[in-house]
Amino acid sequence: MLHTDMTWETIKNLIRDEWVILSLLFFWSLAGLTIICERIYSLWNIAARSDVFRGRVVAAIEGGDLAKATALCETSQEPLSEVFERGLKIFQKTPAKTTEAVTSQRMATVASFKRYLWALGTVGSSAPFVGLFGTVVGILKAFQSMSVAGTGGFKVVSQGIAAALVATAAGLMVAIYAIIAYNYFVARVNGLGVQYKMSCEEFLFALAEYAKNRPAVATAAKDGATASP
Repeated sequence: MLHTDMTWETIKNLIRDEWVILSLLFFWSLAGLTIICERIYSLWNIAARSDVFRGRVVAAIEGGDLAKATALCETSQEPLSEVFERGLKIFQKTPAKTTEAVTSQRMATVASFKRYLWALGTVGSSAPFVGLFGTVVGILKAFQSMSVAGTGGFKVVSQGIAAALVATAAGLMVAIYAIIAYNYFVARVNGLGVQYKMSCEEFLFALAEYAKNRPAVATAAKDGATASP
């Protein structure tokens, strides 16, 4: 019973003395969890959905129906649709610049997958230092109290250090899951980047075959773009 009372007393003293550090770590923790949940929701099953969408658009192009391919891009909510829609618009106006347009739009789309990851990395890298700062401050306060009271001994020192180390433990706990999540999302985005690059290459190949089999259509589109004011 005495041990329990001392434990609760230690926790209450820690919260009272280190509330600034603990509040900051709590905010860090909430920020990290919010970013993790947001990224999971945004990237959920996106690889499979993009693969299905890519197949439908490429099949429409291979079937010679650019209007259907464009409609699929305009009605889809997949990030890959923005890349393909941009490519189809440029292809019908300036076919020679299609690859450049698709590549730039693909890079912008993949970059959007990294949204907020910098904040998650910041949480993971800074949380241990915030906790360590709280520990150092707590130890300094413990020794200062000892010097003022004129008492000491291992028991007094150990209680003060144990309370101060809670801040370091909290900082490490926040950092561990934040760094793990950050590395996972970076690897996930890199994988999506490779998938998107391959999908765009297949998309551009289908457009090239379309232009090769229908040179008159491609030439007419090009001439129409040149003649328009």
